[in-house]
Amino acid sequence: MKSEIPPLKPQLIGTRVTRTEDAKLLTGRARYIADIALPDTLAVAILRSPYAHARMASIDTTAAAALPGVRLVWTGADTSPRSSGVAAGHPIEGMKGTVQPVLATDVVHYVGEPVAAVVATSRAVAEDACELIEVDYEELPAVVDAEAAIAGGPMANETVEDNVILRGVHTVGNVDSALEAAAVRVEGRFVSNRCTAAPLETRGCLASHEWTTGQLTLWSSTQIPHLVRAMLAMYLGFPEQHLEVIAPEVGGGFGQKAHLFPEELLVCLLTQELGRPVRWIEDRRENILAATHARGQINTVGIGFDGDGHITAMKARSVGDGGAYNCFPWTQLVEPMAGTGQFTSVYKTPALQTEFVAAVTNKCPVGAYRGIGWTAPQIARESLLDVAARRLSLSPFEIRRRNVVQPEEFPYTAATGLTFLEGSYRETVDSLEAAVDYPTFLERQRRGREEGRYLGLGVSVFNELNGMGSRACFETGFPVTGHDTSSVRVDPTGKVVVTTSVVSQGQGHATTLAQVAADALGLPLSDVVLRAGSTAQTWGLGTWGSRGAVIGAGSILRAAHVVRERIRQVAANLLEAAPDDIVFEAGRVHVAGTPAQGMAFAEVVGAIYFAEPTHPPGFDPALEATCAYDPSHSAFSNGGHAVIVEVDPETGVVSFERIIAVEDCGVMINPAIVEGQIRGGIAQAIGEVLLEDIAYDDRGQVLTSTLMEYLLPTATDVPDIEIIHLETPSAHTPGGIKGMGESAMISAPAAIVNAVNDALVPLGVFLDRYPLSPDRIESAVAAARPVAR
Repeated sequence: MKSEIPPLKPQLIGTRVTRTEDAKLLTGRARYIADIALPDTLAVAILRSPYAHARMASIDTTAAAALPGVRLVWTGADTSPRSSGVAAGHPIEGMKGTVQPVLATDVVHYVGEPVAAVVATSRAVAEDACELIEVDYEELPAVVDAEAAIAGGPMANETVEDNVILRGVHTVGNVDSALEAAAVRVEGRFVSNRCTAAPLETRGCLASHEWTTGQLTLWSSTQIPHLVRAMLAMYLGFPEQHLEVIAPEVGGGFGQKAHLFPEELLVCLLTQELGRPVRWIEDRRENILAATHARGQINTVGIGFDGDGHITAMKARSVGDGGAYNCFPWTQLVEPMAGTGQFTSVYKTPALQTEFVAAVTNKCPVGAYRGIGWTAPQIARESLLDVAARRLSLSPFEIRRRNVVQPEEFPYTAATGLTFLEGSYRETVDSLEAAVDYPTFLERQRRGREEGRYLGLGVSVFNELNGMGSRACFETGFPVTGHDTSSVRVDPTGKVVVTTSVVSQGQGHATTLAQVAADALGLPLSDVVLRAGSTAQTWGLGTWGSRGAVIGAGSILRAAHVVRERIRQVAANLLEAAPDDIVFEAGRVHVAGTPAQGMAFAEVVGAIYFAEPTHPPGFDPALEATCAYDPSHSAFSNGGHAVIVEVDPETGVVSFERIIAVEDCGVMINPAIVEGQIRGGIAQAIGEVLLEDIAYDDRGQVLTSTLMEYLLPTATDVPDIEIIHLETPSAHTPGGIKGMGESAMISAPAAIVNAVNDALVPLGVFLDRYPLSPDRIESAVAAARPVAR
């Protein structure tokens, strides 16, 4: 089914419009949660568990409550009668849901779990009071290894008796026979690191309850204000019509803020209790300990090939270390199930078996993060493709070219069950190969090895499921139904206000979505303003899954179409022309082929508002429309990455020579913003693969709880990035647009891993555990060297 939205005449779409929101961001005039000043606001500090698994025998808050400036001290005994907490699960057969309490009651299940809350006149006083709370803990065995957990170890969470949230198996064809008969068979076990989104602005929320009207307002640094509102109403028993959730400026999210957190319930309960505004701002250590983590997958993979390098079968098992609870709404399945559900990616695979296990451990819960569950399997699969290419004496480009879905094969239904309607997979491979100049690289690599320098080339090709609506969610195993809405209103002066449910965390929506609306009505960008971020506005599921461009543009274009057709009717009446001959362009409305036979857009609008005789019979003069959009097909963008590195085997240091990105996200609304997304994603990929690791010891203690141990990439770690745009408009999305916000984090990590492993081939080293830190590389090289006798 093709898009029902009529094609536009591009005027602003496709141009490098300067971001309109940047002035306030760059001058410090943007207002984040910590900047909102309400009279008499009180501060909240949270006491968090120092144990990964322990029973709380007693808790004494007497001294904390007596500290001057303290207004209230609560424990789980206070919150549990008011709210059972955050229930999270999916209606999938065999799946176990969990409930994360607002504050722990009898047992704590991970280091950082909220145990008590102090409300005081300042954050400093509240933190001092937290230190006075005495908790008697009886430590319990900590479950920290996912594979041991699912093998029958102690229970990490007493409500999940076998430590398994869900298992799933998907099989197409006789996989074992195909692997046995393969001319070349490659296998590996790949262990991905735990990481965190580390947004520049940590989590935070501010709640205010007006008892005279019953209105409860929550300001939250969130990606999903409407979902937060609906779940607050449910979990607090609060009337939804008296509840507003506002997402002001949000300083980065990357998926971490696409959840409902216990702290959001807590501040709502506290403001109702105290009758004063209450604010909680997370510090960086809390963010690392207690905000959602990501990855933590163990992928065991086998791939078979025939003698010509064509894939004959794939077999993959993914164990996800999901932590102590399901997050809401995505649950632990956001890593292992999402990853195996798209394991074949762009490659044709006659026989496939995937298995996933979501394991409960005594760690911080895993949630959504840029690239979700796809990053770790992408590393595993692309690594084995390079191993197979070496065995088959094929280039890393050729083995991929022989296996990607070819242009003439669309629409193509993969063995995973996903259908790809379109894609430029072969062109991506060709573009990467041409940019690298592979023969020249091979000669440079050979000469470098003779000189004791180790250059490596890594390649990764991908597609990205995006524009996530109901169909895409169901196809990937997540039974989430919903739609998003936008409104378009034309005021009497001809200026346009667009309201959308797609909220921004820095992606540039105020520019790109205004470009879409401006083109839909033939107006300059300055005549359009975009509003978002409040549940008092249009309803939707929010921003996640690279859905902003597809969902936002789709709903805006549908609403703009309604308004445009009404304006067209009056313009046709005024200009004595057929409605189909009316053209909207450059702030004017004119007859097609006769620009002089026209008038200003604002004049037509003024006539609709104030000159009833100009209206055709039966005309509806409302110049405001709200429309919903839920894609009828799953959208896939695609692309690839090539990375050239030099590895120093003595120090384990990886130096980047080149990073090349090929991206095809259909019609680019704003190429500059697309490139910003690519560069930002690659920077995160460098951090995840080379630096970042949330490490736990055997007792479940976090060893990397500050930015001194949890290392993030800086500007000096990120080289210049070469970007090649393939722009293949989609025939199935409004405006031909596809999403691309997660693309670099899906694919670039695999390209970096492959480049490092390619560099180390002559040393007999292959790295399959991440991050590729200098000590890990140096140790692997040392272990591979022959021992002198």
